[in-house]
Amino acid sequence: MSRFNNLSEAVSVMRARGFVNTFSIQHQQVYCSELSKSISPTQLTLLERHIVPSPASQKGEEEVYGFRTDDNQLGIMTNIYAEYDPEGFYTVFRQCLKGQAGRA
Repeated sequence: MSRFNNLSEAVSVMRARGFVNTFSIQHQQVYCSELSKSISPTQLTLLERHIVPSPASQKGEEEVYGFRTDDNQLGIMTNIYAEYDPEGFYTVFRQCLKGQAGRA
């Protein structure tokens, strides 16, 4: 059971804890709009992973991830992109370093 009721709640709580950047996948790389730059997936370490209910998604749930960059910037990524391009999402996601990610 998730400790968050929905994606909005998860993002809000994570932002309050310092995950202030937003990471998205673009052109086989991770892009951060707040930092205005692309980041190689190999420069990201997964710190947190949460599964939240989402009636609008195909699987009925979404995942939200907390990452740290090599220069200690914290940010959030969701798996929403995987609904449109699962292969592209997981190709990039697999390159990210896996830390001690907690799962809610």
